[in-house]
Amino acid sequence: MNARPTAHRNALLFLNGGLGNGIILAPLLAAVERTLPGLRYWSPPNALLEADWVREPLGLRGPIATLPTLWRRFRPADQPAIVEFCQEHDVTLIINLRYEEVRYDGDYLAFRESAAGLGIECWDLHELSAEEKLQPFGTQSELHLRRHGVATDGVTAAWLGSSWRPRPGLTGICVGASIESKRWPASRWSELIDDIGPVEVCSGPHESERAIARELAARHPDRVTLCLPETTTELRDWIGGLSRLVTNDSLALHLAAALGCPTVGLYLVTDSRIWSPVAVPGRFRAVQSQPARECEFMRVNGTCANYYQGCFDVCRDGVTAADVRAALDRLDPADVSAPGHYGRGEAAAS
Repeated sequence: MNARPTAHRNALLFLNGGLGNGIILAPLLAAVERTLPGLRYWSPPNALLEADWVREPLGLRGPIATLPTLWRRFRPADQPAIVEFCQEHDVTLIINLRYEEVRYDGDYLAFRESAAGLGIECWDLHELSAEEKLQPFGTQSELHLRRHGVATDGVTAAWLGSSWRPRPGLTGICVGASIESKRWPASRWSELIDDIGPVEVCSGPHESERAIARELAARHPDRVTLCLPETTTELRDWIGGLSRLVTNDSLALHLAAALGCPTVGLYLVTDSRIWSPVAVPGRFRAVQSQPARECEFMRVNGTCANYYQGCFDVCRDGVTAADVRAALDRLDPADVSAPGHYGRGEAAAS
């Protein structure tokens, strides 16, 4: 690890927009704050980084104010405003924890080159080696921050573990995901329910997600209990009562890892090597769609180039109910006594 970082006073922080990224990075941002205790920083909005129940267990102060959301892309049209903001607020550090491939990130790289001449230091994941970039995003971010002198040794994987109070034998299924391509079809969930018995079924807030949950309740009236949380706090509390969870690659997956709840994650159009949570060893199993991982449209950063457009039937069929049941059988039983270290938990056991 490098020596203690330069004593920056003001910084801009950029991360990908999903709520799950807030959960992944929150403990690492707390480590940044401990290492640079006088640091003030601004960031585009992420509701979970602003939530008291996320901040309090970590002692996280969080950003002092928000930036325009699209500044994280460093579009040429936005760069003069970013520079002006940095000069007005004496910003000398940019921490860029967005995960993007070099070939798609030319705007940022051009900004980084010019920023050095303005006295602005830039930290970003492009500094990692190709091998390091195949590790989970949370581990990548930790490696990167440690390289800049941020002390992360005290960060644990199950940092929300005090809110995990499992009811014995209760299995939860989260069928939602904000991106339609990440959702396993209702027919597959139905096969799994036939195989594993009574479950509580949850979804995200969008009606298209809830339609899957309601369809499963209609198909399995004696096996499915619906739980439709309205807020992220309610989602946390629901997961906190489970003995185990099966979920699409979504916020629920990352919340479960932070709680320490044993979880099986379904990776239908993303690469589990990169987008698995950093979890307590034995408490996370990834089920990867091999057609997705091997597809010509799978990008180096673990997401499909057609992420938003469609063409996912073959990829979603790459995960079967039998695959999920096998992963469930390999989960360690619930044990609230083993918190695990953030950077050294089991990331993606397929």
